[in-house]
Amino acid sequence: MKKIIIFRTDRLGDFIITTSLLKGIKIKYPKSSITVVTSKFNYDFVKKYKIINKVILYDKDFNPFYKFQLFKFIISKEYFASFSIDGKTFSNFCSFFLRSKYKFILFYKFKFLNLSIHKPNIIFKYLFSKYEIFTSKKFLQKVEHLPTKIISLGNHLNLNIKNTDKYYFKSHLSLYKFKANFKNIIKKKYLLIHLDEKWCDIIDINKNFFKALVDLQKNTKKNIVLTSYKNNFEYYLRIKKKLTKLNSNKIMLVENSNLYEMEKLIKYSLFSISCHSGFLIQISGANSTKVVDIINQKDLLWYSCWKPLNTFHKFIYKSNYNIQISILDIFQDLNRVVSKY
Repeated sequence: MKKIIIFRTDRLGDFIITTSLLKGIKIKYPKSSITVVTSKFNYDFVKKYKIINKVILYDKDFNPFYKFQLFKFIISKEYFASFSIDGKTFSNFCSFFLRSKYKFILFYKFKFLNLSIHKPNIIFKYLFSKYEIFTSKKFLQKVEHLPTKIISLGNHLNLNIKNTDKYYFKSHLSLYKFKANFKNIIKKKYLLIHLDEKWCDIIDINKNFFKALVDLQKNTKKNIVLTSYKNNFEYYLRIKKKLTKLNSNKIMLVENSNLYEMEKLIKYSLFSISCHSGFLIQISGANSTKVVDIINQKDLLWYSCWKPLNTFHKFIYKSNYNIQISILDIFQDLNRVVSKY
């Protein structure tokens, strides 16, 4: 049995872009034993993946003694391959001392006083079978597609995975139960718009969002499903109040859905739209759902490094560098994209 360990102690979207690697390992080495070291944000979710044999919880707030015991436990095993791809100090430190036939790492590059700095130090590259380098947002000069870099590391084991492969999302919600609970929504084709804190910097969001929403529905002739989770921002409370008065079945609000319900809502939507919600973007990559990503233009290079390459993905802007754009104009752009594709 080939033992493989993967360090992914960050957020849910980061884990999802790693699922192509996980699935590729299991196809190439069906009898392998995969261990994933994960964060508190993902622990319960990752545990439900049957292709993962062992899940280890790591939290930066663990006391030093427990961290040391965890470190000793991890390095006490012998592995066929290890992947340190989250850029975290604990993950990298464990990787240095692991007994593993193949070691892979992702170095994170940033600048300090005009000097290029790598985390961990680039001198440690000789400890690894293969490495990739990913540049921090502030100093990025060109698109460095992160999922492609992770796949490149995995293909050193002849996994034959591609950056256009769909991500692997294991749902634990039956289709029958989902359709029973959401039949009034999915019986017609709809646009899904996820609302969170990233909408707050749009200049007229409190004043004109409802009008922009109603106009979009009329222009596209598509139902609209609004989703949100524990959202108490002013723009959202205003929308919620107005939708209650409108009482329309063409614009519907779905609040506080769990992870698996959200995945299904994304899957059955015509377009999934957000101000770059990482979870929504990567789940769309698991379902080939069309994505419209509303971002600040200055962030285009950075967000291009994370987008899935296995589905339609279109950026539109809520600011043009220093010029903020009205929600009415943003939704006009959105209408053009939806109507064209």
